Amino acid sequence: MMRRSVVLWLVLAGCFGVSMFLIKQEVQQRESRLDQLNRELLENQEAIRVLRAEWSYLNRPVRIEALIRRHLELRPTEISQRGVFESLPVRITAVEDQAETGQ
Repeated sequence: MMRRSVVLWLVLAGCFGVSMFLIKQEVQQRESRLDQLNRELLENQEAIRVLRAEWSYLNRPVRIEALIRRHLELRPTEISQRGVFESLPVRITAVEDQAETGQ
């Protein structure tokens, strides 16, 4: 009887040791993954800071105004370019269009 209990305790201790080893390995893998995710998070945050700084630099009003002057040939509206509202064509609504086509 005593031998059975000793063998049983040895088997239980072995199972406990193996399970502790497996749990330790799993914890180490998860900690490694967590460290990797934290590094990626910090890299992404740094990239966001850089992009925001670049966006602020590119959106300076003085720079935008210079680009507008260089690339768009804007000039004031002349009197000859103006028209009257009555010269615009009449807009046909969907109901009037259906009535004209006979549908």
